[in-house]
Amino acid sequence: MKFGQNPKKSWRSTQELDFHYNPLTRRLNQLMILDHVWNRLVGNKSRFWVLKAVKGKTLYVEAKVSVARNELVACRQQLVNELNKHFDRPWIEKIEIQ
Repeated sequence: MKFGQNPKKSWRSTQELDFHYNPLTRRLNQLMILDHVWNRLVGNKSRFWVLKAVKGKTLYVEAKVSVARNELVACRQQLVNELNKHFDRPWIEKIEIQ
């Protein structure tokens, strides 16, 4: 830094960074977080519950075995609540099973 020059502004919060990112980058970040959180939440069940798509506020999951499908039906609202804890605003409203 040169003498008399103003120091670079340091960021104090994520909101200050937010306006620099375009919507595509923000959406990709959400998808990466979703994938990571999903794998941590379901653990070994990720072999049977595979994320296929996100459209709007709906998460599409493929259940490979009927027993896994029944278990996913039973706990999908709990999964939605756990997933939304990791985002600023609730993003996922429902899980559709394929």
